[in-house]
Amino acid sequence: MHYQADVADVVYRYDGSMQGFLCCVFESFCRKELPAEICSPAEDRLTLYPDREILTDSQRAQRVLAGIERLGGSVKQRFTTAFLSTDPEKERILLRYLRTAFNTGRGVDQMLGDPDVAAAWQLERAVNGEAHHFIEFLRFEERGGMLGAVIHPKNMVLPLLRGHFCSRLPDESFLIYDASHGVAMMRRGDTVRYLEMTDYDPVSDPEELEWQSMWKRFFKALTIEQRRNERCQRTHCPRRFWQDMCEMTGGCLAVPERTVSTAKRSLPGNSSEGTDIRSSTLVTISQTPQ
Repeated sequence: MHYQADVADVVYRYDGSMQGFLCCVFESFCRKELPAEICSPAEDRLTLYPDREILTDSQRAQRVLAGIERLGGSVKQRFTTAFLSTDPEKERILLRYLRTAFNTGRGVDQMLGDPDVAAAWQLERAVNGEAHHFIEFLRFEERGGMLGAVIHPKNMVLPLLRGHFCSRLPDESFLIYDASHGVAMMRRGDTVRYLEMTDYDPVSDPEELEWQSMWKRFFKALTIEQRRNERCQRTHCPRRFWQDMCEMTGGCLAVPERTVSTAKRSLPGNSSEGTDIRSSTLVTISQTPQ
């Protein structure tokens, strides 16, 4: 370690937000200790260590964030991207990375020989790599005057998809549903909102189903049976992405049965016909300008 800190037999518990984690970093610096565990509500792990509840304080979080920004854009980018990971050890990894960064100063992001820096770099690479895959493999469908898509990522990649699709589809309203984490990103006009969402119904519009059918036929027509190599295909397009690609499935859209609602519901769109917004299903959790 490049910093002075004792490993304490204590577990930090925070609210799971980035501000809450920055308060954990503040607490660690104040007490000059490294907690044995840092747990969010989503990771309610049973430990033999005493708990310490870390309350979210916006002023403390802002002080830590200002310090990260002084270290350079690359350090801030690595931290914010790696925080989107669902790795159960991400909090401890990022705490050690930030302590190393504050002790070393600018240029810490190039110290990949340091185990703490290398671990944070691996988290960042995994999240960026998955986001890059979804930029390539995401499939939209049109319903109610709006584009909709379902993904099943391992990490919270929606914020990383926002910039690409907002610039790629500047005149379209769209919704991307992260079925793994129950969150959706909806863009309408100049506003992007993140919503809690519990389910997503497959499209039933005959015209959209016909377009999907034609796309499947085109995909099949390009196939050269004599040169079929499914192993190579899985290398370029891993199988876990197939369930959300209509040309790789027998159905119209790959949505697991557990996420399909029996109620007749469609995405909110510009057309009033066939549109039904359920306030109990979509709950705004944040709203930011594009």
